[in-house]
Amino acid sequence: MGREGHKNRFISEGEVPMGMSDNIISTVNYLAHKKFCLFEENGNVVDLDFLGPEALRYTESGSVDKHAPFSVVCGYRAYSPREHIYFLDLVVSHGSTKSVSVILDTVDSIATIITAVLPTAEKMSIPLIDRAKYNLPLTAVNLEIRHAKINAPFSPATKRHMETSDLIGKRILFSYSASGSYEHIYLNRDFYCWHCIEGSAKGLSDTDRCYYLKIAEYLYCFIWIEKIIPTLGVVLEDLDVMRTYGKLYGYDSYETGEVSNFAIGSYAAFLNQTEYPESKSIFGTNAF
Repeated sequence: MGREGHKNRFISEGEVPMGMSDNIISTVNYLAHKKFCLFEENGNVVDLDFLGPEALRYTESGSVDKHAPFSVVCGYRAYSPREHIYFLDLVVSHGSTKSVSVILDTVDSIATIITAVLPTAEKMSIPLIDRAKYNLPLTAVNLEIRHAKINAPFSPATKRHMETSDLIGKRILFSYSASGSYEHIYLNRDFYCWHCIEGSAKGLSDTDRCYYLKIAEYLYCFIWIEKIIPTLGVVLEDLDVMRTYGKLYGYDSYETGEVSNFAIGSYAAFLNQTEYPESKSIFGTNAF
């Protein structure tokens, strides 16, 4: 959901929440006082110790240097879109502030961990023309998507939430409130287009990098990172009941420093499906 405000001004993340959280679903307390050990495919281990309905101890350890061991107590939000599936969201601080979203699938005992670190002021200031010239990502948000086994070592037989092309070609309208709605056009495996239908950004649009994961039948995790205002979006799209729930994460203002991490939710309406003459050669199979 890229946003621009009055006079074609891209607004900061701290200005976004109004009108984007009216249709969120209630959090759940099921995870309170439970513990999960997530064994990642790369050898790292993440421990989630839920101290209560609002706080947990988050601990990372392992053999990968860039994930140096650390432990922190922080707040969290947890949603349950389907029985035995939980969407967990939190922000941890250890040197730099990091967004952590976890999809816990307690039926298959697997998890997907989505982390993002916002760019420094120096990286934010690199012009898009230089990013194109030097073959850099257009967005400066540092994103990782990692797979894990719950309470057991990761093995070659461990399932994972796979990338999917199920959404490609779909055009869906998301209503976040009576005064805020956006449509998404899922263009291909790497990019989607957002378009504000109603709200302060009405009529404006952009195209950004995105990722698609299939969690269950008709349940998808859609992730995007924006290039103008450094932003991470993570939402679960339940196309069985046409609801979405998730979060937006970014700096509270145009400057680096304080971050904003707020819940969003919407009702969804299918608009149309675009089919291409040689779609198989363009997109490949459903799991790419």
